[in-house]
Amino acid sequence: MKLGDENLESFLSKAEADPEIMQIMKGIIYWCQEAAAHGISLPEIAAVGTVGYQLESDESIKAFFEYLLKMNKMGIKPVEH
Repeated sequence: MKLGDENLESFLSKAEADPEIMQIMKGIIYWCQEAAAHGISLPEIAAVGTVGYQLESDESIKAFFEYLLKMNKMGIKPVEH
């Protein structure tokens, strides 16, 4: 399908070939719509998506992020100076 966006066409092609990727695409679209409905900007949405991608790509970043989430859950938050 020609959509005029090489990346979107590539993703859609993969989604059409794999039901799991189709579900992922649907989830991304749904949650991006929800974020936009709640006033989250496209650059903010993209930043969060980039973090998710990086977490899967780099184990050290993933471990650090999980550590931050654990600290936050325990009520330990960064201190501003």
